[in-house]
This record gives sequence, C-alpha cells and structure tokens, in this order.
Amino acid sequence: MPSAIVHTTPWEGLPALVPLSWVYRGGLSLVRTLRTPARAVASIPRVVAIGNLEVGGSGKTPLALLMLERWAREGKRGVYVSRGYGSAAGKGPLSTVVLGAQAAPPDFAGLRLVFRDAPNLAASVGDEAAMVARRAPTIPLVIARDKRRAVEVAAGLGADLVVVDDAFQSFALARHLDVLLLDARSPLANGRVLPAGRLREPPSAIARADVIVFNGAADAEAIEAAKARVARWMHARQRVYGLRRVVRLVAATPAAGASAVEALLVSGIARPEDFRESVQATGVPVADALAFRDHHPYTPADVRAIQARAGRAPVVTTEKDWAKLERFDWGQTPVWVARLDVELVGGGEFDRVVE
Repeated sequence: MPSAIVHTTPWEGLPALVPLSWVYRGGLSLVRTLRTPARAVASIPRVVAIGNLEVGGSGKTPLALLMLERWAREGKRGVYVSRGYGSAAGKGPLSTVVLGAQAAPPDFAGLRLVFRDAPNLAASVGDEAAMVARRAPTIPLVIARDKRRAVEVAAGLGADLVVVDDAFQSFALARHLDVLLLDARSPLANGRVLPAGRLREPPSAIARADVIVFNGAADAEAIEAAKARVARWMHARQRVYGLRRVVRLVAATPAAGASAVEALLVSGIARPEDFRESVQATGVPVADALAFRDHHPYTPADVRAIQARAGRAPVVTTEKDWAKLERFDWGQTPVWVARLDVELVGGGEFDRVVE
C-alpha cells in the first residue's frame, strides 16, 4: 500500500503569527468579560460544561457520555447538549431535540424534532451527537447554535443533569461545573494561542476550571507527571483525574471477519496519531492510514477511494466517522469500528463533585 496521508496545519508555530496571537488573546479577554453571566445559576438542572484549551479533540464527548451513563444508572435524567458543528442543527435558528423511545416534549414550539433512527443523523446533528445517540439510546439530546437556549430546552425535558459538550469557552453559558480536559503528554501543545499555536486560550485559563482531567493518564504516576507540567496555573481547590482509554474493535459490515488484520485506518478527527496508537494497542497491525480533516463530510467518491486504497484489507474507522460512513454501501469491504470507552482514574468519586 502507499504511504499514509495525514493532513497537517502548516501555519502552526510560525513566529510571524505571534503578534496576531496577542491580538487574539486581547479580543478573547474582552469577549469573556462581556459575556460571562453574573447572575446565580439555578440549582436544577445541574449544568456541567466540558471543554479543552487545545483546538481539536481531547476526549470531551466520551467523557460526556460516561457522565450521562453513570447518572442514568442511578435513575437520574441526563441530557446531552452540543453545538452540532457543521450540521444542519448547528446552522439553523431552532434547537433540535433528538428523540428515542420518549415522547415529544409537551411544548415543542420553536423546536426541530429528530428521531435517532433518522437517515444520515450525523448530517442533521453532527458526528459527535450522532455517536452519542447511537451509544446511549435512552438519553435525549439537544443540539443548537445557542447553547443557553439548548440548556433551557433540556430543563423543559425534565433534566436533572445537562452535560454541554465543548463549552469551556462558551462564556455566556451559566454552569455549575467546568471540566477541562488536557492531553497528559502535552497539556499546552506549543504554549501559544491561535493562530501561532493550537490553544484557544492562554494557559492561565486552567485556573478557571473546577475539575481537570488529563486524557491519556492511566495511573497515579502519569497524573502526577501531567500535573507537574501545568502546576503553576492550578490551585488547591481543583479536583484532578486521569482518563484511561479502552478501545475494542467491533465488526460494522457483514464482510468483517473474525478479526481485523493489516488494517487501513480511516479517520476525520483532530488527532489521527492517537487513533493509530489506540488501534495498534488492540494488537491489530496498521498497514496504511487515510486521515481526513476533522469533521470531514464523506462523499461517495471518498468511499470509493477508501475501498480502492484498502483493496482486500479491512478498514478500521472511529465511531465518530462511522456515524457518517455507515449510510454508504460497503459491499464486500470489511469495516471495523474502534469503539472507545473511557474511565476516570484517581481524584475520588466524580459523581460527588457534580452534586
């Protein structure tokens, strides 16, 4: 097979862009000051904002799913909220509610209702939300450009807990808890904000978090090593956890055999290198990789190119990508989905922190 194709960010780290980063930081500080609500937050539902500093994925959606599933097992009603990046719901003026077995809300004026078995759900609500809908069929989802309105809709659905995905920088959103995810290996990337680096905010924003979760820190030693890298911006009241990632491959097409060998990786995520490491950790050799840009809208031409690249080799893709790829005809191509589960490590019982 030909060598892997990986899309990179050519501008990242260019010294000439540093002055633009200063302008970005100044504008961001002003926006945060003007938009952060001063009023108290109602006690119910509890609103948890999950986010990160770095552009791209960091395990936010799997962590949101973990929290919602924990609460569901306790008999509490959780609702997932997202912007629905690149989707119809994220662009339109209405809030979109993804339904399952539950009935429509009593007052659905101004709402767009979608059932989770709708064709091409990812195009309607976004790939992360479609993944949550598949993994958690009893949990309602609210997708909207206006996250404050989405939380109001979630409250109307009777939510005890609302988990808002990618909301650390949603300054206008009132919340009870800010959960910040950082990469355990490189919590601050190159330390620069956009456009000279990958940070959405300067490292000082770490102090704003109530809970810090180091993605990829699987034990106490790794957590302490990650903490040491950002200790100057932390404070004693913050709870700190590691996030252990567990990946297993699930057959997605009838042609998938007993196991995947010499796989072609296909992904449209922010960190394709992490995906490769996760698949290799399952014992499956990686022969080649096709890495599209994050949130890539797959087309029939993309699928034909993937099939041609794979030949007779199995294709392994992410859950987020499969939410958009499953609608295509894969014929005799064996496709496996890397199902990602996460668990919190250290820091004590997380549910008590939320309450």
